Amino acid sequence: MSADGMTEMGFSFDYSDVQKFTDNLKIMERDFDRFFREFLTEMADRVIAKTKPRTPVGTPESTGIPNYVGGTLRRSWEIGRIIVEGKDIGIEILNPTEYATEVEYGHRIMGGPGHSVEVGWKDGRFMLTISMNEIQAQMPARYESEFKKFCESGGLNVN
Repeated sequence: MSADGMTEMGFSFDYSDVQKFTDNLKIMERDFDRFFREFLTEMADRVIAKTKPRTPVGTPESTGIPNYVGGTLRRSWEIGRIIVEGKDIGIEILNPTEYATEVEYGHRIMGGPGHSVEVGWKDGRFMLTISMNEIQAQMPARYESEFKKFCESGGLNVN
């Protein structure tokens, strides 16, 4: 009781924990772009790892060229730029081989004089499409797991 007969009450707490939490959030905000770019790059690496074994390799029999050594298409998969457009972000997966699109999606078979007549269709292999679909199906769970680790590294306990 105080000298004037009134009851005094109050409380206190250690503000340093709040300051530490705020500092951790600032660090996480600064590091989030790097974390997300690394996550996208890891997902692209996984797509390529699944795409390469699905990519056909030319042989002497398939090309009609004796002693032909293939594999250019398979070896040429690479990660390109990270692209940010508005609220969307993506990463390029490229194959600069001139015939990559035809092998992926299929193409017309031309014959006749001057190869000017369509004589058939060669089905695509969809090696990249199938691989991307598989990884995209895994991405939400993988992102949740990696984001949880990211938050925990910043001192946040995420359940």
